[in-house]
Amino acid sequence: MPPDVGFHWDMLNDFDRNAAYRTAIARTVPGRTVYDLGAGIGPMSYYALAAGARRVYGFEIDRTIYPYLKRLRRTFPNFVPLPRSVLRGRLPADPPEVIVCEMWSSWLTAWPMVAALARVLRRSPRAAVIPARAHHIVQLVRMGHRSGLPTQVAPGSTASSFGEPWATAEMSLPVLACVTDFQRKIDPVNRTVSLTPLATGVANAVRLYSYEEVSDGRILPRLGTRGDELLHWIVPTRVERGRRVRLRIRHRWDEGLWVGVERPR
Repeated sequence: MPPDVGFHWDMLNDFDRNAAYRTAIARTVPGRTVYDLGAGIGPMSYYALAAGARRVYGFEIDRTIYPYLKRLRRTFPNFVPLPRSVLRGRLPADPPEVIVCEMWSSWLTAWPMVAALARVLRRSPRAAVIPARAHHIVQLVRMGHRSGLPTQVAPGSTASSFGEPWATAEMSLPVLACVTDFQRKIDPVNRTVSLTPLATGVANAVRLYSYEEVSDGRILPRLGTRGDELLHWIVPTRVERGRRVRLRIRHRWDEGLWVGVERPR
């Protein structure tokens, strides 16, 4: 496998997550038409085909890994690999009854899941979607650099974190900020979240990450992808243990994220 798509290997070896998707797919797809949006090297398409889907369309724009989908086609003639964008490419005449869509990261940023789902669901509003929901988490933290340099990051900046490259001090417990239901229209987020600091000091960032509810009650951390978590810097704010801090969060999937401190309590 080419090094630049090696993250697919990590995802193939994420046993719990793959087992959850395989179970949800097996319950949903037999005898039905499936769209696999962002098929990658084809694990979800394979699960659907093995479970008895009538036909599976695998959308994938990365031609580097397209040969893996062509191999799957040789085994399953009812599999149709499509090297095109879900957002701009022509959709098959055969509408989907089930949509499998993994192409999302923390807080639905970076990858075009929302726009892709919206386009397909406008055509097939009754199609079932896997995963079912996403649970988005926020946590107050103090972020630094392992080098010890006094480098300051501008408030409002956002970075993805892989393997915890930053020096992180957790200032509060994580809190559920919002839930996305993929079976419905996905609206912007505009809400206030209350967090209770567990330490006294200066918080300069929030950690944002997500859990995916693959099917009802099967909730897993969203790990092993290009965006395990987001670090979003805020104006440095002194907090005291036990005194609540209110964060205002605004998020549009097509415009980005804004987080600000309202006031400590």
